[in-house]
Amino acid sequence: MVGKAMSTWSPLKFLLPLVLAILLGLGIYGLQTQRVHELVLAAGSPSGESYLLSQAIAQAVAKNHPNLKIKVISTCGSAQNLDLLESGKVALATSQADIPAGSNARSIAVLYRDLFQLVVQPHASIQQITDVAEQTIALQADSGEQRSFQEVTHYYGLDSVNLQTTPCQPPLSDRSDSFETQQADGVFRVRTLGNDYIAMLVRQFHGQLIPIAQAEALQINHPALEVATIPQGAYQGNPPIPAHPLPTVGVKRLLLTSQTLDKRWVRQITQTLDEHRLDIANALPAEHSELRSLVANISQPSNSIGTGIPIHAGARAYYDRNKPTFFSFILENGSTFVTLGTPAIAAIIWIWQRFLERLQQQQDLAETYISQATQAMAEETETDPKLRQKKLREKLIQLEQQFNQAATALVNEAISQESFRTFNEAYTTTRIVLERRITQASEELADRYIEQLVNLSQRSSQSQVNPSTQPNPATASRVQHEELSKILAAIETSLLNKEISQESFRTCLDTYRLAREKI
Repeated sequence: MVGKAMSTWSPLKFLLPLVLAILLGLGIYGLQTQRVHELVLAAGSPSGESYLLSQAIAQAVAKNHPNLKIKVISTCGSAQNLDLLESGKVALATSQADIPAGSNARSIAVLYRDLFQLVVQPHASIQQITDVAEQTIALQADSGEQRSFQEVTHYYGLDSVNLQTTPCQPPLSDRSDSFETQQADGVFRVRTLGNDYIAMLVRQFHGQLIPIAQAEALQINHPALEVATIPQGAYQGNPPIPAHPLPTVGVKRLLLTSQTLDKRWVRQITQTLDEHRLDIANALPAEHSELRSLVANISQPSNSIGTGIPIHAGARAYYDRNKPTFFSFILENGSTFVTLGTPAIAAIIWIWQRFLERLQQQQDLAETYISQATQAMAEETETDPKLRQKKLREKLIQLEQQFNQAATALVNEAISQESFRTFNEAYTTTRIVLERRITQASEELADRYIEQLVNLSQRSSQSQVNPSTQPNPATASRVQHEELSKILAAIETSLLNKEISQESFRTCLDTYRLAREKI
């Protein structure tokens, strides 16, 4: 009986199910890798550089990764792109770096740089940006460029500009009929240098490009903005258009994705952007061959561009591909491992895992410090300059504490030197922004004191001209002197509290003396 039972045993009874399970797993994996995944990319107006470049990127991705298809859709611009990305209606989006993104956004690459470009009618009395007050400027409605223009007008205090917006409805276009029919005094666009539509405005309609200066000061509240120049002859060589170099503002155009998008797809897209630039350039339409130069500008995002948007893990994995990994380490030292045997391999694997965990902890801690530093740049909504200064100084103290913590972490090897250098860039930028805002608030407070003194002096002058308006001049004079003393006491207190500078104090004191003489 035993012999009979032994004769019926066969290894196939155990191996066959195992082989079938392996084959089934390989089949499922093969189907997964061969299945085409479609991702939607929101890219702006069909005639814009962002849309055209996105179409070329989609073709290059399909060519090099057949399992991945990108569908490019037209939108009203950066603002709508970010809304669609945050709501999960699209997986990818292009956007200006100065437009705040939601918490779900992650960066893949910097595509190129746009410029703020303001073109005005040849007959308009506009020579500089401050001349657009009371003028009509054409814009795309609810777009990123509308927000950018409002950033500029708010900085210059141009609240009286008449914005004539083009509704966002099909067919989407960059063109502004109101400018071409002279119903608008100017048109504002955030586009690349040499943009076709801007070229048409300055050549066919004889539009004049207007300088937008003080970009460095604009960076105080909008760190993503950059100092830029429109070179002489950028749109025409003879005669040159513009006739001389014009200062303006630059801003990066980003390719963003959702933090939930699979790392594999993001890595494949990032690889295409970096390794298959020629395919992207060749996919651009022949009539837009000038855009091929933009492909060379595609680059890795960095913390210094001022967006605060983290890099997606899939993109990060590609950018860090040349850093040593466990498997490359094994391949390079395979013969040694064979000699050492299994116990040594196990020990090395354990050491390597601890090493990777430590690297991840260092990176996570550094990103926390960087995030805390960049969050301090959020613009204060407090209107009272005293309270605003107080909050800004508190942020500055917290920033110094974060720097000390990061420095201590570097000494204790809790973060790497490279991570500390990245944090130091964010720390320096944030500190400059906070200090400039404190100076602005200080000057605003001094201006308020001066305004109070001037108003008091004017009221006193009016009462002297029309004494009948004051039934008791002596009492009125005493009240005005008391009010004058209160203002002086407030000025002195602000000086002691370092809320105003010595120079501002002297100006306030001179105004106080003039007011006292009139009273």
